[in-house]
Amino acid sequence: SKKSFLRLSYFAAILIALLLIAFSSTAQTRDVEEALYMSETERPTKGIDQMEKLIQANPTDASLLYYLGYIQMNAGEQDKALSSFEKGIKLNDKEPLNYAGEGYLNMKQKKFSEAKILFDKALQISKLKNVEVLKAVAEAYLLDKKYVGDAIQLLSKAKAIRDTDPEVSILFGDAQWEQNNGGLAVSSYEQAATIDPKLARAYYKIGLVYVRARTYDVALESLKKAVSLDHEYTLAFKELGELYYLMKKGEDAVKAYETYLSLTERPEVGRLRYAFFLFMAKDYPRANEIFKSLNESPEANPLTLRFYAYSLFEVGDYQQSRTTFETYFSKAPLQDIEASDYAYYGKVLLKLNEESPAIINFQKSLAMDKDQVEIMQLLAETNFKIKNYQDAIVSYRRLMAKRQKPVSQDYYSIGRAFYFNKQYQESDSAFVKLIELQPNMTVGYLWEARAKSNLDPESENGLAKPYYEKLIEKAVANPDKGKSDLIEAYSYLGYYHFIKNEMSLSKSYWEKVITLNPSDEKAKEALKAIH
Repeated sequence: SKKSFLRLSYFAAILIALLLIAFSSTAQTRDVEEALYMSETERPTKGIDQMEKLIQANPTDASLLYYLGYIQMNAGEQDKALSSFEKGIKLNDKEPLNYAGEGYLNMKQKKFSEAKILFDKALQISKLKNVEVLKAVAEAYLLDKKYVGDAIQLLSKAKAIRDTDPEVSILFGDAQWEQNNGGLAVSSYEQAATIDPKLARAYYKIGLVYVRARTYDVALESLKKAVSLDHEYTLAFKELGELYYLMKKGEDAVKAYETYLSLTERPEVGRLRYAFFLFMAKDYPRANEIFKSLNESPEANPLTLRFYAYSLFEVGDYQQSRTTFETYFSKAPLQDIEASDYAYYGKVLLKLNEESPAIINFQKSLAMDKDQVEIMQLLAETNFKIKNYQDAIVSYRRLMAKRQKPVSQDYYSIGRAFYFNKQYQESDSAFVKLIELQPNMTVGYLWEARAKSNLDPESENGLAKPYYEKLIEKAVANPDKGKSDLIEAYSYLGYYHFIKNEMSLSKSYWEKVITLNPSDEKAKEALKAIH
């Protein structure tokens, strides 16, 4: 009948209207979620633009002003955020979210009593039944450890109303993490991931917990899962860069951070960290480009100056490295200067042939960190180079005491320092150890023979004789390589047999000298004397 048809048409129209309202509401919710996601992933400008368009399209919805203010607040625009919350309250003073937002701002400003009044108002209006309000107030309470318990109470109420909200589980995890309960936090984040398997944020949060626990392999797995679920999740790429840095995987840190910088709206904030990662990856030229631009500001951060000076050293720009170090030392508070700063600066000065200032800086470095084997060795070698043999001996002794087991190079070095300091008995002992460690090398026999020669200056006892003979035995297989050493050995033996009146033997050794060096005057004179 006509009446039935009209009734059906009426109900159909109502159904269509309800469906349109539901569709519009779903679309609006999706747009808000997208704007919040943009804010979370360091793209607040896009989030703010999206919220402003939503507000224009829905001018009577006061809740949208809360979300706009929330994004502005997290972008550091606190005055604009306050304005948005106040507009929302003016538009509809029965919308509780804007009170929660204003309370959040007060929490950030440490105005806790003012914040609580606003939170209580928001909760009163919503009668503790609005999950979005419960989450908003709980999140704000998490800004201060004293209020974590209040946050957990509100989240428990939210969970009782809607236990399929992954955001509630995320906030539970944040609260538990604030209480230093990593295990419970991970369980809550895993619950969020179970509710929404595509939620990259849950795996990112799990990764953070394991980074703090220094369980790097599990952290890496979680962060990789986050970026596999969401290729634009900036925070996970940023944390991956930091994690690879901690794991000393420089190239991986650089790649992850490059992705982060390409996604974030404010890459300039992360440029210093990126330069550090390039430095660790030994990509010094690219690191220097960034350090240079950062240091062009008169307000250059001392930390930036430090690593720029290090990186300049690594590319061989020693003069510029020195200048940068001097600026760094003039700006850095004394308590912030590290042992490595003096060590690097000392190495720069060595490259510029300024040994004495280099020694002073090596000593400063070792005074702060006495376990630096490389710097101990450089200090010893530098003292030896400028003929501070006594100081070189002290440095070599410290170096050898630091090693689990001294190496042959140590005995060679300290033996020579003793030798040139005229401590021939001590040098003799060092070269005996060198021969024990390297019995097939001629260098030990050469220096042991020299030490013995000085303990037997007239050669009457022939103390050096067996060592020069051993040197000859080892060197004759390759006479060109040890030519000067062989001449020294033959000359000693020629002289020794001469004073022992063993002229035939003496003559044979002096002839060997002439074979190696026909113009050797000492050999010529000796042969004349024998004839």
